[in-house]
Amino acid sequence: MLPTRRPNVPRGLRAWPAPMRVSALVTLVLLALAVPAAPLDQYPDDEEGLDPGEVLKLPDGFIMGASTSAYQIEGAWNEDGKGLSNLDMANNGREDGGGTVACDSYHKYQYDVQLLKMMNATHYRFSIAWARLLPTGEPDNVNDLGVQYYNNLLDELEDNGIQPMVTLYHEDVPQTLQEAFGAWDSEKIVNYFESYARTAFRLFGKRVKLWTTLNEPLTFTVIGAEHGRLGTTNNQPGVSGYRAGHNMLLAHARAHRAYHQDFADQGGMVGLTLSGLFTKPCSASLDDVRAAERHMQFELGWFLDPLLMGGEYPPWMRQNVDPARLPSFTAEQRELLNGAIDFIGLNGYFGGTACNGVPKNAASPSYERDQAVTVPDSGNPDLDPDNPMMNVKFAWNPSSIRNSLRWIRDRYDPRNKIPIIVTENGYNGEDDMRVAYLSQWLRSVLRGVYEDKLNVRGYLVWSLLDNFEWGIGFKGRYGLAEVDFSSENKTRRPKESLFFMRDVITTRNVPLVARPGSASSSARPAIFGAWVALLLFVVPYM
Repeated sequence: MLPTRRPNVPRGLRAWPAPMRVSALVTLVLLALAVPAAPLDQYPDDEEGLDPGEVLKLPDGFIMGASTSAYQIEGAWNEDGKGLSNLDMANNGREDGGGTVACDSYHKYQYDVQLLKMMNATHYRFSIAWARLLPTGEPDNVNDLGVQYYNNLLDELEDNGIQPMVTLYHEDVPQTLQEAFGAWDSEKIVNYFESYARTAFRLFGKRVKLWTTLNEPLTFTVIGAEHGRLGTTNNQPGVSGYRAGHNMLLAHARAHRAYHQDFADQGGMVGLTLSGLFTKPCSASLDDVRAAERHMQFELGWFLDPLLMGGEYPPWMRQNVDPARLPSFTAEQRELLNGAIDFIGLNGYFGGTACNGVPKNAASPSYERDQAVTVPDSGNPDLDPDNPMMNVKFAWNPSSIRNSLRWIRDRYDPRNKIPIIVTENGYNGEDDMRVAYLSQWLRSVLRGVYEDKLNVRGYLVWSLLDNFEWGIGFKGRYGLAEVDFSSENKTRRPKESLFFMRDVITTRNVPLVARPGSASSSARPAIFGAWVALLLFVVPYM
């Protein structure tokens, strides 16, 4: 029999007016969402003290290869009808020339593809220079020589059995759009980006099955829009970053919807590549646990929540950022955003710890002040005093990438329906350390696949080549191949790390390689024929 009177509800709560009860319920829900389901300090640490005899194999069909970006390797900044970009304006006047020549891949792409073939790569992720395809950003102003260049590259990849993964935006926009309305600072950019995406889908979509709309929107919004880098204008800390991120999300969603509406017969997927520094709490206090989760929501959540949680920004962002500074989505925009992603790309390099508190050099207002997180592992702020985000010292913690992947799965996709591809992972430094790094980080990814049942479909190394690495210029040495920037031919020489990756892809086995000088040790696999291959590869340059 059904009860004849209401359950015994506390008198005080029942006496509240209905609006107050609804408000209290909403507050409780937001707090529940803002605190992680599992404390972040319980995420695994599975570093190099593991059994070197443990076998970790690549799953069948696992994507393996390397990544690059147009401005960082192509050069030919003013050749064959290419238009000016924001990055040309920001970097070409540097002493080292920025990306004016870089690796000269515009003329040397065939050698780059031979490196990929030598590596046995299944995929190559590269970006299209927006201003090379559409010099002024206008969709009716297609540069035929730019189209020819990318078709030549796709031909070369196809001839060598390598699949392309194409990024539409890797921090570069046509300078005409920057000058006309501030590019990402204005919602006008959304229409231009959709037109650009449609042009690329139409021209190359029959051969490209994996598309990334945007690379690391966090990098542009914080380093560019907030801190005035990357050729941006009208920089207003605490305002312009959120505005740019808002427009980037809408641009991504419009491109995604356009593909599935008008190009679905091409049979491809359209994803978004994000970056994030995984953080654990620096103590067991609730404030620091919340700070670590807040940091994750302000980085990865900023761009995934609107796409996978109903078209809204993460709870911590909505709670901490003044509504006058954080744009809101209309009902129509929320519908556009919700579910507009086929796969998630993750760029991950290392992790840190997060403490509750505002960084000392945070402006008011600013993204950093809103986030209210300090990273005790931070490096020397004198190296880049205007950019707290980039002041984090490298830490050797392979499990950080597995933990980022777990965090994404736990928050957005408990049933593992959304594929994830590690689109960048790499090491800047000596090559023997790079071999150990790639071994341990890739093993951590695979441990996530096998032990956590993560839906990770591939792993791409940053980068195929030593290249122009933004603030540190050509001192950055992330490449699987060395580039002699002083030589006229920009000679490429494969490093041992490239041969290590070749052996991994060929044998499907990822051995544990210890860091040089570390307590643990394992024999590095012999690389049969590496020096012969090196000599054969360098001969064409001699």
